[in-house]
Amino acid sequence: MDKDEENELKTVGPDAGRLTRIRATLRGPEDRRQQVLARATIVNTIGMGMFLSAGTIFLIRFTGLSPATVGLGLTIGSLIGVGAGVLVGDLADRRGSREVVIAAMVLEAVGSICLLLVDNLWSLIAVAAVAAIGSGGTSSARGAMIGVVAEEGKGARLRSYLRAVTNVGLAIGTLSAAVALAIDTRPAYVFLIVTDATTFLIAAAILSRLPHLPPTRVAKLDDAVEKERKWIALRDRHYLMLTVAAAVASLQYWVLVQALPVWIVFETDAPRSMAALVLFIASIAVAAMQVPATRSIDGPASAARLITMSGPLFLIAWTMMALSGGTVAWVAIALLLVAVLVHSLAEVWQAGGTFELSFALAQPKAQGQYQGVMGLGQSIAAAVAPAIVIPLCLNGGLYGWVALGVVVAVAGFVCALIERHWARSRPVPVT
Repeated sequence: MDKDEENELKTVGPDAGRLTRIRATLRGPEDRRQQVLARATIVNTIGMGMFLSAGTIFLIRFTGLSPATVGLGLTIGSLIGVGAGVLVGDLADRRGSREVVIAAMVLEAVGSICLLLVDNLWSLIAVAAVAAIGSGGTSSARGAMIGVVAEEGKGARLRSYLRAVTNVGLAIGTLSAAVALAIDTRPAYVFLIVTDATTFLIAAAILSRLPHLPPTRVAKLDDAVEKERKWIALRDRHYLMLTVAAAVASLQYWVLVQALPVWIVFETDAPRSMAALVLFIASIAVAAMQVPATRSIDGPASAARLITMSGPLFLIAWTMMALSGGTVAWVAIALLLVAVLVHSLAEVWQAGGTFELSFALAQPKAQGQYQGVMGLGQSIAAAVAPAIVIPLCLNGGLYGWVALGVVVAVAGFVCALIERHWARSRPVPVT
């Protein structure tokens, strides 16, 4: 919120202030480069919403691979791409982010269309690796791009706007996937995958309208400072433990986008279109709850408290999802709808709390390095998630869902313990 909006909020009250923020979000940025980035983001995330809703189901139904094999192939391929994101991000820092993001999006399009060629584990691993390299490169280089096009001191505001745009794109994509899931034929899924690949190319074409963006790599520091800062995050045991615990807790994202759609299609009597509709509902719910549900965060202690509170909610939500597998259609639909809303609140609490801790526990002089370490942990979790959540939930039934819920809840509790120990061990400032 800028100074004018703050003054308006003080003048007309909190309700009108909320309306001001809503109008500002709907109006969007005035900077042309930011507008181009927003348009590319919504197109890109429409394709993402399509694939998250139906991509895994396509692989299971029409490639002859079992759910466990699909999970294993996606995991191995994603692990191959984990390190690539760091290298591509470094290239964007040195050469400029515009061209790197465009190239990475084209690679994502290739990975998406090649899903149609998958017929065994090895071809799945190869395609997943190509897609993961492109996705990791797009994500890291896009971060550098946001840093360049954001106005000074307003980077957080631009990121918030782009998160809202992302949820809109995901919602549109999931609705499109719902149609393919309802038809449930190979041509319907093929159309979905081709459209997904096309969105990457369109987004890349939109970004090509941007001028060349300058590199963000600063001049090398003197040797003493460079040596003192080198790998400082990797020597911070509190932050490393937080990274591991937060990575385990982040498995919750993949329960919703990978395990749940497959569970709905293969283990419940709910309509197949529910596999996409639940993600649509989740996108809308998260967007609506993001600000009010995390308003209580005013420091690391309150952030840790929300993360701890999210664990039991995930356990409740996943138990309801599991119970939907043994009921008639209307009961399954009701359980799934309530479960997704509970899950969405837990997700907002966990995401907001983790974001706060990831910055609060980092040393200010090396924020970039610390965020890189946290991002690497999240990437590894995303890579191994398919091999964990899909077999555990589908093969383990109720016990598998509950076991995963307990693991995520314990990981959230560990995050809070790490914050508490970090707070006690901090040196007391001299007054």
